[in-house]
Amino acid sequence: MAELYENRINANLLLKELEGGIRFGTDALLLADFASAAKRGTCIDLGTGSGVIPLLMLASGSKASFCGLELQPEYASLAAENARANGYGESFKIICGSAADYKSLFESGRADYVVTNPPYMRADCGAENESTPLNIARREISGGIDMFCQAAAWCLKSGGSFFAVYRPDRLVNLLCAMRANKIEPKRLRAVTASAGKKPSLILVEGRKDGREGLIYENDLLIYTDESHTSQTEEMQRIYERF
Repeated sequence: MAELYENRINANLLLKELEGGIRFGTDALLLADFASAAKRGTCIDLGTGSGVIPLLMLASGSKASFCGLELQPEYASLAAENARANGYGESFKIICGSAADYKSLFESGRADYVVTNPPYMRADCGAENESTPLNIARREISGGIDMFCQAAAWCLKSGGSFFAVYRPDRLVNLLCAMRANKIEPKRLRAVTASAGKKPSLILVEGRKDGREGLIYENDLLIYTDESHTSQTEEMQRIYERF
């Protein structure tokens, strides 16, 4: 395994990460906040990486039982280590495997929630990263959003909620994949650096077997100014929550 280093997320959460690998970022933080309804029941994180999203949710008070699915063995081991080190070894379990094998890995219709920060770049898009783990995490090498939505639909009980963070330019792919798998988009929020800027992330909530009807929430602004020196009150509250 590559060299490990420690990233203290807050006073209560210490995250071990692989040098040159997947790093904790704003997308994970905002998805954990967006999925804050997952207080109890069962929640599956598809593509958990180092386990940061379930760990953030647990550290913020969620009493749900979490299961993280991770394709890459080195990250699956790291997520399990992070869960134990932060005192969540009993409430956060890890499975090493591919979302493509969802039928053999999970019981159908048992999860109350599914969260995912999936690969958001096409396998043939742009220059590849030098790091193979980064390529797998960021590019649809092992499967795209259709596969993740198929897995989510299999895992979710009717009425269960699906939460995802994705790229704005590929939003149509996400929404189409959700509806094709009977996960109806119910809530959407764009994330922008500051007022007047184009969105950099999209947060989406869907409901398994839900009725038609989408709420487009106000944009989430990260900074109050164009020079990005001062965070908005909402972003400050999100950081304080975790």
